[in-house]
Amino acid sequence: MHPPSALAARLARVGLLAAAAVGLVGCGLMEAPASPATSGRVRSSPPVIVSPDASDEVPTLRPVPSGAVDLIGAADALADLDSYRVSVLSQGLVPSSARDGRVTMTSTLIQGDRPAAAFTMTGVDGLEGLGDGPLHAIVIGDEAWLRSGTGRWAKSPGGAADFDAAFTTLSPTELVAGFEALAPAFVKVGPETKNGQATTHYRVDAADPVAIEAGLTAGGADVWLGRDAGELIAILVDGTVDVDGTVTPVVLQIDVNHIDDPTNRVRPPA
Repeated sequence: MHPPSALAARLARVGLLAAAAVGLVGCGLMEAPASPATSGRVRSSPPVIVSPDASDEVPTLRPVPSGAVDLIGAADALADLDSYRVSVLSQGLVPSSARDGRVTMTSTLIQGDRPAAAFTMTGVDGLEGLGDGPLHAIVIGDEAWLRSGTGRWAKSPGGAADFDAAFTTLSPTELVAGFEALAPAFVKVGPETKNGQATTHYRVDAADPVAIEAGLTAGGADVWLGRDAGELIAILVDGTVDVDGTVTPVVLQIDVNHIDDPTNRVRPPA
């Protein structure tokens, strides 16, 4: 039995987090809280990081990977935007109820002093009990509303806190972190316009020795970073990963658009 590669191990952690997140969200939405819910602030994608108390230990800083691309740093840079829209498609990364194993999410995120988010999720395993069709949610401040398929909107008993786990797990930061081991292998392709933004395109192929060592056995990955701030504009990973000797297909596609667009709005359901 082969030891798991760095890439496979990181992807396994993403899957475990996803499973835990789906369980937390499902329980929070289907059951009334046993005690008054603690007010929570909507987590944008990437999630909001709450400043620790003075008594808390100082967190260990993540070492910046060598190479031209810092995937986690690029995803974290989205937190500096006022608003944006993002679409996510994953296969082999997040537990799925779909036959093709795919999970999708589209969302509009408003950040700053009055955070809000509206999103739609499909194929998420563990949410079948909410009914047929995609899961729609609106989160504004501490309040949240849920709708399954074409059903009626209902207020979530736990408020925004019910969605913290889902936002964290399906955030670009958490998803791209699974491929951090590929960072040293990315090669600059050149300037490109992507999703309406001026970007720099980078690529890594599975034939690269660093990619092979990381566990990518076929396919490749492309990433587009904003030319000015270096934020994540898009990523496409389509390949296979060696997990204990088993070839596992994985797909991750993230597209960020409508950056700081004044038409980005999130309103309570009518």
